[in-house]
Amino acid sequence: MTPSWFLQFAHLLATVAWIGGMIFMKAILVPSLAVLEPPQRGRLMGSVAKRFTALAWTSVALLALTGLVKAPEGLLGDTTTDVGLLLTVKLALFAGMIVVGLVITFGVAPKLGALAPAPGSAPTPAFVKAQKALDGLSAVNALFGLAILGIVSAF
Repeated sequence: MTPSWFLQFAHLLATVAWIGGMIFMKAILVPSLAVLEPPQRGRLMGSVAKRFTALAWTSVALLALTGLVKAPEGLLGDTTTDVGLLLTVKLALFAGMIVVGLVITFGVAPKLGALAPAPGSAPTPAFVKAQKALDGLSAVNALFGLAILGIVSAF
């Protein structure tokens, strides 16, 4: 196994973990929560969010590191070639995903935790608003991730 093979494997593994995790949560986990009572839903999502956040930020760090090492010299930021343009768009989408992730991690998630209703209590409008914000932001991040996969498929 060559260093380039390991680099590619690590990059793809981080991609699968981050984008695949987002798709799993949107398509499988969240819709499946309906079978649980609200207190159990909250505990499960709190546990999943904590674990996924660690996985996501580890993936981001690994993607940034491996992506910089893998980037063809002179093409990053070069919009005069097709590959350079695709790499630049990919990097912009990746940066957008990081910004959205920061908003979720340090803005929305703490707000959800602070506003979580006590067992047996109805959620407040502020809590519901924060849930909708999380849902929208996570959808945007998943779409950015899918766009990146589409770009990579064009290489």
